[in-house]
Amino acid sequence: TDVLRKYDEDFDQQIRFNHANLIGVIDPTGLVSSGCVFLPGMGEKTPSKVFLTRNPCTEGRDGIVAEVASLRDMPIDAVEFFESLGFGSVVFALGDELPSRINDGDLDGDNFFCLWDEEVLEYVTKEHDIEDYDIEIQCDGLVGSEFNYYDPIKDKHYPAEVVQKLQVNPDKYLVAIKKETIKKNEQKEMTKEALSEMTDYMTDVFGHRLKGKGKQAKVQFDCQWWSGERGWIDTNYILDRHKGTPQALKDYAQAKCLLNNKELPKKFCKWINDNMDEVDIKKITHHKKLRGDIHVCCRYTNGEEKWLPIEEAKKDCKVFLGAYAKENNLFGQPGWEKIDGYWLKEVHDEMSRVRSNEINRLTSQLHSMWKKSFDDENVGANHQDTIIWGRAYKRSLEIEKHGGFLKLPCHLYKELKPNQKKYVEALTSEENFLV
Repeated sequence: TDVLRKYDEDFDQQIRFNHANLIGVIDPTGLVSSGCVFLPGMGEKTPSKVFLTRNPCTEGRDGIVAEVASLRDMPIDAVEFFESLGFGSVVFALGDELPSRINDGDLDGDNFFCLWDEEVLEYVTKEHDIEDYDIEIQCDGLVGSEFNYYDPIKDKHYPAEVVQKLQVNPDKYLVAIKKETIKKNEQKEMTKEALSEMTDYMTDVFGHRLKGKGKQAKVQFDCQWWSGERGWIDTNYILDRHKGTPQALKDYAQAKCLLNNKELPKKFCKWINDNMDEVDIKKITHHKKLRGDIHVCCRYTNGEEKWLPIEEAKKDCKVFLGAYAKENNLFGQPGWEKIDGYWLKEVHDEMSRVRSNEINRLTSQLHSMWKKSFDDENVGANHQDTIIWGRAYKRSLEIEKHGGFLKLPCHLYKELKPNQKKYVEALTSEENFLV
């Protein structure tokens, strides 16, 4: 905004300097009223009001405007005490809930951003009410489904995806349509009835077979569609009708280990693999001796299994190798001599390091998405998506300490990079969710 931009420019030029990061402390006198604060060390420049927030502040409810207590109404001993304090703290009333209302703050060493510039405060309190509200995300099985949208004017089909449920009774959805001539997806609101006439969303796969002989043979899948219809279709039909790989097909191909057994056409396998989430090792399941060397069987997140020499496993998946050795009492056994008691600490340290790096990358990505949405003049600070990105970013900062997962609406989840979805779940089932 112009008001904030002008203040920022004045601050850079040292014309105005009406803010500070101050440590929050408790009022030992008990004389600061609940809901108020006091700013020691400001003397005659003590303001009547102050805006308080904590980093990161991503939306209006992260901050609050509070009254600043005056020394005029306090006993002389309290006045002397407060006047003896230097500038650098913000004093909260004893037992007050105000710190927790400021972006979940507390008084165990938290710093609070305090701003008392009159022009900015007038803008905040009069032009932009600071709201505290929850966002309810509506979801059902249609969100995330892909289909071919038919444009009757151009008489053409375009790849499309249901990205968001907008309302219920009647059900209405937001659809993203990919057209060759437009860089950004075209968005269109559609009812459930309109979608049912167009979508051929695959909901389940029950089996597969080889139809025909020789070069004419084709792989077919027994599929069920969102409309309830069921039938056998070949790989070419699936490729023609879907922009991305349906989740039901990915799940079936993984469960049946079809992607590396040369049963499916190379083009079709590549199409599925290109749409897969990043594949990581899940666990080590077995070990055996092969020509005198120990090999271990690694199971991956896509369901596939691969045998690796133990020396290679030490480089690529030592965390899981250590866990497997511990579970099967292999420390000190022939071939496992170097994987002894010290390994457990290394495993713990490695797991902590990997987890920390993954969460840091996720946090950085979520902040970038929030900033992009915040700065977009077609979206802006108060848009639902901006607020959700901001809250996800703040919650990601707590994952490393407290664990857990984030939840994002399907249309936002799909904007994350594949390797940053480990701690994020997409909201696509029959449930509503308060963000």
